[in-house]
Amino acid sequence: MLLFSVFIAAPFLYVDYSVFYGGIRTSDNVTFQGLNTSLPVNNVLRVQNHQYSTDIPPRRVSEPGCYDELECIARNDVSQLPRTPVSKDSVYILSSFRATEQTQNLEKIWKVWSGANYILWKCPKQLNIRRITFLRTTTCTDPFSYLVLCECEEGLNFLNQAKEFSDRLRQRWCGLVGLYKVERYYIPPNRKTI
Repeated sequence: MLLFSVFIAAPFLYVDYSVFYGGIRTSDNVTFQGLNTSLPVNNVLRVQNHQYSTDIPPRRVSEPGCYDELECIARNDVSQLPRTPVSKDSVYILSSFRATEQTQNLEKIWKVWSGANYILWKCPKQLNIRRITFLRTTTCTDPFSYLVLCECEEGLNFLNQAKEFSDRLRQRWCGLVGLYKVERYYIPPNRKTI
């Protein structure tokens, strides 16, 4: 899906977020295309999550823009797939982090340092958190080592509260924080793979 920043001074104007869960046979024939836009490339963050690809073992795709999903916290009534927004009023809070090294100890306590615990406890109830996803880059060339993506179902209906809450995350130094609304999302056609 293509996410567009609610703030003009966001870390990225657009976030191109894709979750793959279909039949790619091998990673050898996977092609990664950049977002077709006239914007400078530094205004777009591309995030591809292959956690649910049926034919690619997790953590096997090592391309710029590919992230491994390490953990996902979801409400009880939310299924892991599909990851398309359930409401036209959904917003996403994206926190981006740079780290000098990736360690298991750092990843075990991600909810503390990333602000995920703070989001779970302090996010306004009206925003209706749907899920929080923790992602790690697969390469050392990506600008960020870790991402935390929080989906809120009713964010556009309560946009002022969403803006205030993302400002609080910024003030707590919870990474580079951006608030995004859905510009468009893609539903792939059902194709059989050979």
